Amino acid sequence: MVRSFMVVALVVGLRAQAQVSINNDIVIVADPGGAITGLVGMNNMSIFPSKQEQFCRAAFNAARAGGLLDNFDGIFAFTTAETLTDLDNVWQGPPVRMTARNIGRDGPFLNTSSYNSQKLSQCAFMGTLGRTASLFPIGPQGPEALPSNPDSPWAPSLGIAIPGVQSLSGIEMLGHEYGHHWLNGVEFDQADGRGRQHFIRGFGGDNMENGQAGAPNQHYSHLADSRSVMYGECITDLGNGSFRFEGCDRKYSHIDQYLMGLRGACEVSPMMVLEDPGNMGKGQDVIAMGKGSPGSTRSGLTRHDITADEIVRAMGRRSPAYPHAPRCWRVAFVVVLAPGQTQVPAAMLAKVERYRQRWSQWFTTATDGRGAMRSNITGPGCPVQTPIADPCDLDAGVVWPDGGVYVPDDDGGVAVEDAGVELDAGVIELDAGLIELDAGIDEPDAGPVSPRDGGVPECISCETTKIRDGCSCNAVDPASCVAALGLLLALRRRARR
Repeated sequence: MVRSFMVVALVVGLRAQAQVSINNDIVIVADPGGAITGLVGMNNMSIFPSKQEQFCRAAFNAARAGGLLDNFDGIFAFTTAETLTDLDNVWQGPPVRMTARNIGRDGPFLNTSSYNSQKLSQCAFMGTLGRTASLFPIGPQGPEALPSNPDSPWAPSLGIAIPGVQSLSGIEMLGHEYGHHWLNGVEFDQADGRGRQHFIRGFGGDNMENGQAGAPNQHYSHLADSRSVMYGECITDLGNGSFRFEGCDRKYSHIDQYLMGLRGACEVSPMMVLEDPGNMGKGQDVIAMGKGSPGSTRSGLTRHDITADEIVRAMGRRSPAYPHAPRCWRVAFVVVLAPGQTQVPAAMLAKVERYRQRWSQWFTTATDGRGAMRSNITGPGCPVQTPIADPCDLDAGVVWPDGGVYVPDDDGGVAVEDAGVELDAGVIELDAGLIELDAGIDEPDAGPVSPRDGGVPECISCETTKIRDGCSCNAVDPASCVAALGLLLALRRRARR
């Protein structure tokens, strides 16, 4: 169903007639006078805010003026215009407002008030849905910047395709630009006397990426084994000081997920980051290799394994931290028509719909099932967030979604009622007695019931309330398992008296 609204939208100080419609959960904004499209043309030489952010903001404000409700966390903005050169068609993901502290995205964001929203936090400009224009007055049209297939690789170009050069896939680039809401502005401190360091990130050199020359940028260093859509690479330590660099499928790394509020610090695996002894303290700024790129081997680099605790030491603890931070977001896909167009060309409409549908699927996979993205314009948005256990703080208590108590058993976590525990009795606070279950054991292998560094029993999943794979009572001595469960129930009964 297509719904239309005739509105008068205020766009960068100009009044222009704008027609806004919704086609299969895609917001379409007409721009008959070119007031929005012109913002990313060669005539706009603005650096701050960038021309891409100006377009993104104007597209959102026009959609709001046309009836779009203020219940979206972010938008992806596209254009059907094929007049943008590669110098203008630069994808960007500028944060609109701060949603967390101590992640290197503390703001202030000076343009927040210019968005017609009390909620929007991210606005990603994804450029043309068609082909770019030639960099030269007379020349062939450039390539299709955003791949038609969301899972096909993106190929950087300078007006013409560069043979053999590929990078992330199209959907990974959407994840990259939206990911800039949280990523990547962190430093770390390894308590080695060097203080805060930033070589986990690329070093911008003279490219003025952050508005200044010679500064760390907002991407992972080429020398970081990030395996992330935020650049870096996929690196294997071959031993003897040699390292293999290759392409691979990208997602959000454990460190990314911590900064996004989707993972506790105690759940983060260390990230291998290499340092060039000839350029100490500085990462390398290189566009990430695609998964089909040929690999290479390097030596003479110093290995560091950076942990979430080392990031926390430098930045402070994320606030709000997992599991209290949001885990679901709602976004809108907005397409601005080129001047003179009254509808999106069929091929472009099908293309943006493919990206819209793929986005929600990809995001869930890229966050290891911890995050969700809704891209529907009509209908319900994110559900009410249910409380879950904090895997890094047992003493904080566990609030189950239904208010009850789950006692894992051989079958993987069936609710069991016993004489001393009332189901649905509310919050159970785990006290020091549970942590001390193996306090006196000096055996080299305490078995799967021993706590991890974060204090969470390895065999019990706090999110699913199930015994982890390989950790049923059949996997350990049955008598020990029964004794441990009996002690747990006894501690719970004691806590109620």
